[in-house]
Formats: sequence, structure tokens, C-alpha cells
Amino acid sequence: MSEAAPHPETTTGDEAAFDAWLAAANSALHDTVEAAIDLDAGRAEIFATSVSAETVPLVEEDTEEWTHLEAVLREAADSIAHWVALTGPHTLYQQLTKAISTTRTMTVVGRALLPDDLSGPWGLAADFLTQSHLDLTQLRGGLAHRTIERHEALALHGRAYGSVATFQAALQHTLATAPAQTKAHIVMSRLLATTEMLLLLLQWNRNSLEHFFDDSGSTANVPSATHR
Repeated sequence: MSEAAPHPETTTGDEAAFDAWLAAANSALHDTVEAAIDLDAGRAEIFATSVSAETVPLVEEDTEEWTHLEAVLREAADSIAHWVALTGPHTLYQQLTKAISTTRTMTVVGRALLPDDLSGPWGLAADFLTQSHLDLTQLRGGLAHRTIERHEALALHGRAYGSVATFQAALQHTLATAPAQTKAHIVMSRLLATTEMLLLLLQWNRNSLEHFFDDSGSTANVPSATHR
């Protein structure tokens, strides 16, 4: 195990303390791997290979090429099976990790592939993705270390969901101004499709949070849902 992982402070029969140590060790290992690998460079490279330099089709024959490119860009994302595997309430940590990774990937892809004339609108929209990423990261850390109460967890989740929904609305507005069949239009369309899946994942995650705190016997009050 990594030297960064904490040592257990537990007796043989202390299952709660062992669970807490195991969660902390898992988090330490995740942080070590994340620090050693340049994930952003990899994400940008994967998507960049699927999108050629931007050109606006001038003749009807070019349309088929760009339609194919849109399909390639969709295929470059995760398989739908990988998302469906996270529907169960016992995949809480994996759901959060997937959501955190997805918000980061979307931020990197938009910054790398959208043209300079969209840097302003994209920057404003991406701020909401960044906020969601921070809230989800804080939520995952609090759950892993058992330092967060039910109402705090649900409030962080509600903020993260709201930020993604606001990003979606902002990107849809920008997409409406982009010429069809351009690279910018295709990239934003792909990002919106991913956003739909991310919002669905966060709905599953809300159910998993409820299940987690019901199982743990938390008596904290549950705030009213901020989304359906």
C-alpha cells in the first residue's frame, strides 16, 4: 500500500474504525494516482484526435463528412453501459468519482476544442462546471472520511446539480448562435449530450445519498429536494 495511506487505529473488533481507515486509505491512494498522471492532457488528446481543424462546409458534399465526424465524437465518449452500471444505490463512491471526472473532462474539452471567439461564453458557462466539480469533490471527501452530516451532503449535492443545470442552459443558448455543421456546433452538441447523462447520474446519486444515510442511521433533517 502507498506510504501516503494512513495506518489503522483500530482493534480487531472495531468495524466502524476499520471502515473509516479503509475509506481514508482509498482516498489517499486515489490522490496519489491522480497526482502522478496528467489526466487533463490525456482527455484533451483523446477528443482532439476526433475533431479536425475547424472549417465551415461550403458545398453540399461536405455535409456527410461532418455528420460522420459528429458520430465519431460521440463514440469517443464513455459507453452508455458504463453509466448504467452506476444506477444502484451501493455505487455511491463510484457515482461521485464518475461525476467528478466528467465535469473535469467537459471543462478540458471545451477549453481545448472550442474556437477563440467562443472563449467568453464558454468561460462563463464553464464556471458552473467548475463549481459543480468543487462541490462534488468536497462531498466525496466528506463521505469518505465520515466528516459530513446528511443535511450538509444533500446541500452540496443540490448545489452541484443546480450548477450543472445552469451550465446546460448557458451552453444551449451559445449553441443556438453557432452555425450548424461547424466543429464548434458538433463539440457543443456532444457536451450537451454528456450533460444530460451527467444530470441523470446525479439523480441516481441523490438516491444513493439517501440510502447511505438511511443505512448509517443518521437523524439529521433532510432539506427539500432542489430537483426531480
